[in-house]
Amino acid sequence: MKLLYLLLSLPYLLASSLLYIFSSKFRRLNREVTNKIIDLEHHFPTEYKYYLQLSEDHRGNVHFGVDQLSFFRVVYVYLIKGTKQGASTIEQQLVRTITGRYDLTLKRKLSEQLLAISISREFDKNQITSAYIQTAYLGANIKGVFQLAKHLGLDFWHDSEALSIELSIRLKYPEPSAHTVLWLTKYHQRKEHILALANKKHTRRSSKNELTRVT
Repeated sequence: MKLLYLLLSLPYLLASSLLYIFSSKFRRLNREVTNKIIDLEHHFPTEYKYYLQLSEDHRGNVHFGVDQLSFFRVVYVYLIKGTKQGASTIEQQLVRTITGRYDLTLKRKLSEQLLAISISREFDKNQITSAYIQTAYLGANIKGVFQLAKHLGLDFWHDSEALSIELSIRLKYPEPSAHTVLWLTKYHQRKEHILALANKKHTRRSSKNELTRVT
């Protein structure tokens, strides 16, 4: 799978390298994102990366900043059914958060993907996760994991699993200043979904380990 993603990423790698050479705007944006990741490097418990990838980017360990398979699926679903879905990786979401560029244009999306590919060459997944969970918008007056921890009365280290889940929920459904029935419904549905994914993954891993011991 990783080899497939490498092959799919080669055109992006070439395009990002050429843009870095010939486009001063791309170099400026690249420096902006790169410097932010360096400034925000922090050691976090593994739960944050685990739940972030589980809920937002389940192929995060095999792609190189852009999940082309998800992107192709989203394009297909939109063309056939007219339904919009998300396919942004953690790298892409981080780029979008740092640059503040949210305009719905193909040019912006392509630039975001190329920047995501570029930073994935320079930083590992832990560094990218660290920067993202510290900068992500999570709700009214809640930006990043430290503000969320303070808001919920949790410790970012000792309550890492609970806080990771709460963070993952708010990435999809940011918390409003006043809770509504609609938001609470979405909150509980998202939490159940994430816990079900985690349980399914744990069960699959346990079955695999059991089979290994038997054989």
